[in-house]
Amino acid sequence: MYQKEGFAEYKISHGYDFDLLEFESLKPSGDPKVDHVRAILYNSDHPKGAIVFIHGTGQKNFEPLMYYPERFSQAGYTTIMPVLPYHFERTPLGQKSGVAFIKGTDVQLAKRFDQAVTDVITCVDYLENTGFKSIYIMGFSFGGMVSTITMALDKRIEKGVFVVTGGNYEYITWKSIATRVLRVSYEENKFCNPKECEKKHKLFEKAIMNFTSLTMLKDMPPCFTYDPSLFAKFISPRKTLFFTAIFDFFIPRKSSDDLWKRMGKPERYVIPSGHLSAHLFFKRFILNKSLAFFQNKEEEKC
Repeated sequence: MYQKEGFAEYKISHGYDFDLLEFESLKPSGDPKVDHVRAILYNSDHPKGAIVFIHGTGQKNFEPLMYYPERFSQAGYTTIMPVLPYHFERTPLGQKSGVAFIKGTDVQLAKRFDQAVTDVITCVDYLENTGFKSIYIMGFSFGGMVSTITMALDKRIEKGVFVVTGGNYEYITWKSIATRVLRVSYEENKFCNPKECEKKHKLFEKAIMNFTSLTMLKDMPPCFTYDPSLFAKFISPRKTLFFTAIFDFFIPRKSSDDLWKRMGKPERYVIPSGHLSAHLFFKRFILNKSLAFFQNKEEEKC
């Protein structure tokens, strides 16, 4: 799991505002629609570095979040924004964008996370092959979870920004509004329930302490293998910037705090907003703080 095999063949189509990068997923699901990866690529003249930007789950958040890649490129950072598997044009026929990550068994979710992380690492491969030495990552919500696992595994990524995201699936599964569908799915099919989940997560701390190699994932409960909190200890707090929303009903505060603490309590901004309104009302704040962090100017605080 999370061990990429082979190399992708990239195709680039040049557009007016941005280019389109395409390749076939190195961890195919078997559905051609899901396995064809598309990523928008904002090139920058005389770039200082490159950023991989990861969107959240859902049906309408891709275009609004293009705000960040576009402005990062204007500030001198070539930025790539891949469409994650089971989202938007990579959604299987008859399904809704993003639902596959909040509905299904823990085994199915583990495979889907594996594909998502592998696709992001393949984007990092592209940036490295293009000649970039300074590569960063930024993720919103669900994209922050994928970004956490990716950064923990891929040491080519120097810095990470994590916005309204969290870890510890015990909190996310049973306390978040967004995962109501997942709870119903678990309970209907008897995969899990609050008591069983609590019982499993008593072993979670021990699993985190002992986790040193990807080969150990095969001996863990599947729900541990895609939990960002399991991977957080491999990310230096000096290389991390965190944003938490006070009134977030999608990522419970316990979940956000859990990931933040396990990252070593990096610099964090607590925003007086909800989950969706964090971008709506604070996008310029998030953008400016993120740029300052990438540019090593975080000490110049307002």
